[in-house]
Amino acid sequence: MDDSTPIILIAEDSSLQRKQLEYILKKENYNVISSKNGKEAFEAASKNIPDLVITDLIMPGLDGYELCHKIKTTTHLKKIPVILLTNLSEPQDVIKGLEAGVDNFITKPYERQFLLSRVNYVLENNKIRQMQNIDSNLGLELILNGKKYFISADRIQIMDLLLSTYENAIHTNEELKIANRTLTELHKELLQKNSELEKLNQEKDKFLRMAAHDIRNPISAMLSWGNMIQDELREGDDSRLVTTIDLIRRSGGLVITLLNELLDLAVIESGKLKLVKTEFNLVEVVDQVKMMHKSMADKKSIEIVIDAPDKQIDVIADRTKIEQVLNNLVTNAVKFSYPKTTVKIIIEQTKRDVKISVSDEGQGIPADELDKLFTPFGKTSVKPTAGESSTGLGLSIVKKIIDAHNSKIYVASEIGQGTTFYFNITSAAK
Repeated sequence: MDDSTPIILIAEDSSLQRKQLEYILKKENYNVISSKNGKEAFEAASKNIPDLVITDLIMPGLDGYELCHKIKTTTHLKKIPVILLTNLSEPQDVIKGLEAGVDNFITKPYERQFLLSRVNYVLENNKIRQMQNIDSNLGLELILNGKKYFISADRIQIMDLLLSTYENAIHTNEELKIANRTLTELHKELLQKNSELEKLNQEKDKFLRMAAHDIRNPISAMLSWGNMIQDELREGDDSRLVTTIDLIRRSGGLVITLLNELLDLAVIESGKLKLVKTEFNLVEVVDQVKMMHKSMADKKSIEIVIDAPDKQIDVIADRTKIEQVLNNLVTNAVKFSYPKTTVKIIIEQTKRDVKISVSDEGQGIPADELDKLFTPFGKTSVKPTAGESSTGLGLSIVKKIIDAHNSKIYVASEIGQGTTFYFNITSAAK
């Protein structure tokens, strides 16, 4: 043990807190003696006089007050300063500390830097007192709350304890201010989150009402047409059966489409959308989408044109999801286009990625309605040109799929000229 380094005796019955305190002090190169109770600490102090004692207040056998009093009433130990680890918040606690001869105290739980600054202060202050040989003990009797106390301490010791009381109060007040600021920020954040949850709840209710409405209409129609078929069969008139059955088939298809899109949206909104990114030829996928929509486009004499600089343009993305995006955009383009027009799919290779656009020569969308396009059930005033059905969910799903690919989807539209949707995906040629 280095003779020039202060020796600090610890009295702490909690093994965890004792080791923590020992670790802090040793890291500052103090010589440390650890004791697990007051009796053991007094015996250790008698054998190897420390420069400072740091003691817990509540311990089995000798508590912190009793240990301090015993040290201060033992001739060869009485000049050892004692720091009490406690919370002297009541006046009688301060008086009891003075009565026991406590030099300073630190509130639990303490901060490392606050503890070290107090230890350094007590050690340096004790050196000054020893050099000046101050020993002006006072004999003072006090009565507080009906209890009598006798204080025998020098003026500096009394001043130190009162100053430590004040410093602890200031330190605690600063901690309370910080905690209050933190709580205020958390409260603001909680209010904001509650507001967002309320809006989401309202959106959910609106979403469910609209979904129920859109599902109810075709199912009601199917039931009505089913009744018509029954009546026609009873009357032996089957001239309208084929038309009615076709209407039922189309309505059933719409319900299935709507349910599938609702399920897709639910998966995406829950954060469970999993992308399986692979490298594939985008032109091949676009060709397949064109073929899938050829029959639908031919009914309106609409030509689907692909404009690509090469037959092989490789990208890295989720092939199934990108095909779903293109299917939706081309379906909408055909639905909202006038007969005998053109739907154009353009693929452009840029320096960083691949740009895809789907354009129609349809009605166009009013500028003040563009924001509705990517919201669930966000239908505009523009209607399909041949009475086709629309769920109002497709574009919201498209946007979320593109968002999941860390990209953006944009729309440009002009009344009477048509609409263009375009987005970018990662090129494999990077």
